[in-house]
Amino acid sequence: MPAVQSQLVVALTLLSRLAAAGEGAASQAALTQYGITWAFAEKARVGRYVTGDWWVVGPVVVKGVTPAPSEGRNGSVVNPPAGKRQGYDDRIAGYDASLRAAFPLTLKPGQSLVTTASVEKVGEKTPDTVPGQYCRGPLRTAAVLTCVAEPPAADAFRPPYVGDKKPSFAANQLRRDLLPRLQPVGKLPDLKLYERYLERIWLDHLYEWPNRMMHPLENMPDYGREITNIVSTVSLMLLLDDPARERETLLLRFVQLGIDYYGVTQSDADLWRANGGHNSGRKMPIIFAGVLLGHEGMRRVKASFAEDQQTYYGDGYRGQKALWTIDTTEARRHEHLPPERWAGPPFKGDNDGWKSEGYRLLNGPTWVGQALAARLLGVKADWGHDAFFDYVDRWVAEAAAGTVDKKTMKPTGYQPFPGGPGGFIEAMWRAYRPKADEIGTRVEARSKD
Repeated sequence: MPAVQSQLVVALTLLSRLAAAGEGAASQAALTQYGITWAFAEKARVGRYVTGDWWVVGPVVVKGVTPAPSEGRNGSVVNPPAGKRQGYDDRIAGYDASLRAAFPLTLKPGQSLVTTASVEKVGEKTPDTVPGQYCRGPLRTAAVLTCVAEPPAADAFRPPYVGDKKPSFAANQLRRDLLPRLQPVGKLPDLKLYERYLERIWLDHLYEWPNRMMHPLENMPDYGREITNIVSTVSLMLLLDDPARERETLLLRFVQLGIDYYGVTQSDADLWRANGGHNSGRKMPIIFAGVLLGHEGMRRVKASFAEDQQTYYGDGYRGQKALWTIDTTEARRHEHLPPERWAGPPFKGDNDGWKSEGYRLLNGPTWVGQALAARLLGVKADWGHDAFFDYVDRWVAEAAAGTVDKKTMKPTGYQPFPGGPGGFIEAMWRAYRPKADEIGTRVEARSKD
């Protein structure tokens, strides 16, 4: 097939996908998504954003939702704020009933109605629970209905669901030419699995580690390790050559995640603080979206991110310079001390250096993919925290003898990549880390065109 004809086929295929996702206006009396239904007092013009979430032209009266809200359960919140309060379920920290929407509700343009469905018993999986969910929270799922003054473009992204700032973006803005189109290496991850991970909103706007309890079973994993592994894997998958646009759905959903996370930072920039294995993986989606959308605020986002708070420059006990710490408390830093001092003073109780070292080993594999992806996209400087990248290089380089056996006190190794040896991220690291900065420099230069 001639090159021009082939490009035309790809373009038409892409347009058909966008048209299917970004549905035009139609009048309906109710909308349903993921088992949640919003019922209107009168028929209203509705449609879908490019990633499948609903919009409605307003003002519109939402007369009720299903499952029906009850005391401390199935909460809905309009333009939910990021921070220490939430109105979804009283089994999650920071419950504030004053945030809950009461029905009938007049929803106005510029407002996002986030509706949740609770489970009866915490700890039980539902049939649609995503892999990697430990089921410690009480929410089955969450969905968002966005009110607009007029129908958006067919390829419009949904604005952030958090807060009252609702910037507009569309798929036709994406600088796909900035994706380096690398040749695939290793066994590629299951595309459908990662599309499913990003299908629904990631409800993730509660302060510090209690946000784990907010993450709905059917929307996202609850723990930072699994969240960051998804982000690392997807950010690398999207840098591969994709002539047939097979990963277009994944791309759109990942950009939407970045838009949502940026909205969270605009509501509260001190949310995802370092604490053990929590809160990594939130920065990369924002920067990725910023690169493709040409949005400087996203590309150079300023907020608290666990990866940055957990890495710093210092003098390690073996001469290391890029060091790791479990949280922002200077008293809990341990890598400057020899392992013989990881138990007892200056540490208190069980929060000693050995506990910190355990969490260092937990976090390390999850960071490799996103650090490599950031270099390949030419955003290492925009990231603004070199210690993170130098630490990841150190983490991989020291794998053979980078930690200490607690019983023998002798050096021992660890697995530096997620999923064990021979996985996708290891293959990408081996193939592209040596030339990642060179590739990234070319991408950065194109971004200025």
